[in-house]
Amino acid sequence: MKLAALSLRFVCLFSLASLGCGAPEREEPAAPAASASVESDFRCEPLSAEALRVPAPPAAWGVGPSASAVTPSGARPCPTGQVPRAVSHPEPRHHRAPMLAANVPASRPVSASADAYYYAGVMKPTADTGFRLGVGALIQIANPAVANWGDQVTAETAIVQGANTSLVEVGYRKWQTTYPTLLLGNWVGGVFKHVTGWVQTHPSYYPGMDLTAYVGVKVRFYILYSGGNWWVWFNDGWMGYFPGSLWGGSFTSGDMAHWYGEVFDYGARVPPITDMGNGLFAADPAASAIDEMCTHSGTTCYLMSGAWTSTTHAAYYSLSYPGGASLRYGGNGGG
Repeated sequence: MKLAALSLRFVCLFSLASLGCGAPEREEPAAPAASASVESDFRCEPLSAEALRVPAPPAAWGVGPSASAVTPSGARPCPTGQVPRAVSHPEPRHHRAPMLAANVPASRPVSASADAYYYAGVMKPTADTGFRLGVGALIQIANPAVANWGDQVTAETAIVQGANTSLVEVGYRKWQTTYPTLLLGNWVGGVFKHVTGWVQTHPSYYPGMDLTAYVGVKVRFYILYSGGNWWVWFNDGWMGYFPGSLWGGSFTSGDMAHWYGEVFDYGARVPPITDMGNGLFAADPAASAIDEMCTHSGTTCYLMSGAWTSTTHAAYYSLSYPGGASLRYGGNGGG
């Protein structure tokens, strides 16, 4: 789901310019039966020794007008002392790279792939904000219309070190389900690792959970480096963390913060017809939003402004960013 290698200057995403032509014919991925539930099913398992050993950080409230959480889920799906884990939470087969590439012009071709990625979002060097220990945002959850079972839609925030050498990302995705799910991922050595190494601590929220109940709602997400680990917050609590040992202790702060929407178009159709966000273009006041974008000091997530913008193909998926801590994004591709 993601942003392609990045650096300290504005870089844009993959362009459509050289996509579509000459792409080989391929069979469409088969969709499972309509009644199949892929990522909402979970099993209960005991809290790991690692989860019991490491205390969670304090609450990570940011500086912004909406510090309160969405009404927490009253459901505790597992007995005390146990946590949920998705039974089936597969790694996306087409996940290639995060949003922004280092020193790459906006016209960069994607000729090496018969698929296409589209992005609309912003990024900010943490050196400019002064806060390197994490990111946060209110991300509005949507249930995008997906034209092809192989297509994928995400909206997320990420903290990045180097040219995507190390990265943690969180948000929502829709891929091979009929509903959005809770997205979580990490990169080690420039390689996407999905949820490898994840330590689950929350009794209700977990990677891959069904977010149908949150569609249309702006939900708070944080990523925070604390106690040598990268913790992830959803709504009103810490879900768990990626141990710092996954990076050999080398990933202790981020160079860049990202906030964006993404569409992966299986087969690089021209134009793409899967929705980004809720399918409305960014000029529409009702388009999907990401608000209260912030970077973390370790105790507070401070609102940022003046981020760099990046839009792959504005006629398909657009961005509205006035320059502060909020943006709107989305579109329906070719309709």
